[in-house]
Amino acid sequence: MFLFNWKKIYEEAQGSSVAVLEIIEMVYYRKIPYNKYDSLYKYRDVNFSGDSFLLEPGILLDMSFRYDPKEVAVYIALAARRKLSDYIAFGRKTLSVRHAPNLINHIENNRLLYIKDGQIHFVYEEAQRRI
Repeated sequence: MFLFNWKKIYEEAQGSSVAVLEIIEMVYYRKIPYNKYDSLYKYRDVNFSGDSFLLEPGILLDMSFRYDPKEVAVYIALAARRKLSDYIAFGRKTLSVRHAPNLINHIENNRLLYIKDGQIHFVYEEAQRRI
């Protein structure tokens, strides 16, 4: 499980889906900028820890080349709306459609998300891990 602060990431990325992916990748893989000209340099001193969560960020980031950066950013943004306490107490990995009423169009056009029984499902968190 990967914990992050979505609001801070979104503000630092200034709404750019590419920058959101860079920040998530930097924090998850603990990347260090090569020098002051590296695009990650400006985020080096920012603490992005929080209570938003992703269950399989490694798989999502490894497969992100297959998707539009906007699709991945919407996936992360919706995952951030879930309550960590619901996952810990009940194992709930989905998000109710009521929590994202204005984003239905983005969800239906996103290959990483699907709606079933009034719940938004996250493709890479539903997948079973192979050992």
